Amino acid sequence: MDERLRSFVERAAGARVAGSTRVGTGASRATWLVTLATGAECVLRADTGDGPMAGTELTLAREAAVYGALAGSAIPIPRLLAAKPEGDALLVERAPGTESLDGLEPAARARVMDGYVDALARLHGVDAGRLALPGFARPAPGDPARAELALWRGVLEARVTRPAPLARFAFAWLERNAPRHADRISLCHGDVGPGNFLHAEGRVSALLDWEFAHLGDPLDDLGWLSFRGHHLSDGIGDLDAQLARWAERTGLPADRRRIAWYRALVMLRMLVSCQAALDSGAASLDRTVYFSLAALLALVLPRALAELAGVGLDPPPAPPAASASEDAEVLASLASDLAGVVLPALPAAAQARARGNLLLLLHLQAADRFGAAVRGAERERLAEALGRDEVDPGAAQAALAARVAAAPAAEDERWIRWFADSGARRIVLWPYLAGLAAKPLAKLT
Repeated sequence: MDERLRSFVERAAGARVAGSTRVGTGASRATWLVTLATGAECVLRADTGDGPMAGTELTLAREAAVYGALAGSAIPIPRLLAAKPEGDALLVERAPGTESLDGLEPAARARVMDGYVDALARLHGVDAGRLALPGFARPAPGDPARAELALWRGVLEARVTRPAPLARFAFAWLERNAPRHADRISLCHGDVGPGNFLHAEGRVSALLDWEFAHLGDPLDDLGWLSFRGHHLSDGIGDLDAQLARWAERTGLPADRRRIAWYRALVMLRMLVSCQAALDSGAASLDRTVYFSLAALLALVLPRALAELAGVGLDPPPAPPAASASEDAEVLASLASDLAGVVLPALPAAAQARARGNLLLLLHLQAADRFGAAVRGAERERLAEALGRDEVDPGAAQAALAARVAAAPAAEDERWIRWFADSGARRIVLWPYLAGLAAKPLAKLT
């Protein structure tokens, strides 16, 4: 870490920094594990300035407000030591436990996940009206999602420079079909799933990463559980049983259609985050996650909207014929050397970044084989959608974004089908996502 952050830690902790290690957790901010000269350990989170949330109202000062509001409650949360007034860094005590579920026997993993659902239920049972959360919008139960839609549309407008037609269509559709009822307004964690909580000795020891926390319908967090949890992870239990457990613990109905709507909102938030990170550079973060997740979301977000809208989608198209170029040999050599020579020789801290680069090379190899066919089909479909004989891809994306953002509800089915077809066609360029691409969304409606 740089001297500015080191000085902040030492002032806040009242002790000299003996060592620090940057860790790969968190896709929006940089995180360091810090050891003090006293032997105590703490966690530093800092805004790098080029992450997806930099320059938005989703600051680390906002996250620090949550730590302060929940201090002394029954919610397992690390103790806040300090937050910079500028909102670009915070320091918390290191909580016991690990975030990984790997290595746990199925029964032990199920117990941890049950404990996690219980922790969420306790969070959703906290009287949100008594929490001091300055700057947090307080929605009415009759319009629980409008504030979050507005916040994330603001992130899109402030941080995304590409046309983003799918995101703009999804915002328009979700706004038209937003829930008009919440059984309770709660503090929502806003990023639920494995990796954002710690467990030790079979118990949840801390809920982490509160940067997306907000006041709203607690079913929003169950939307995260269904997608970030169950779709992007495997082996974390039975979703139906977990929803029933949550309902029993909270006394609230787990309205599956509302959860499905929030699941689509979760996907849209992720898509905006990916596009914001890529458009701002994200040089200090591993860009692999943004490229990969954006490609996957282009496939699954239209599917989620189709389920909500009752639109039956066509089977995915057959992969196009391969036609590798003369660069295929070069790409294969790069992939072989990176995997077999370079990666094993790197220090452990650099290997994760190298593995990400290897995945991007797999994408480039697929693009070399299928890219011409995919791009040609995309141009044809864009020209057809826009009523033109030929299109320039860049200008066409901007025209498509404007078109779908203003499209009336009567055209929803047409555009859902269009985006679903485009996502299914382009996913062939990301072969390492094939398993997630083929995995059906959990049935909620």
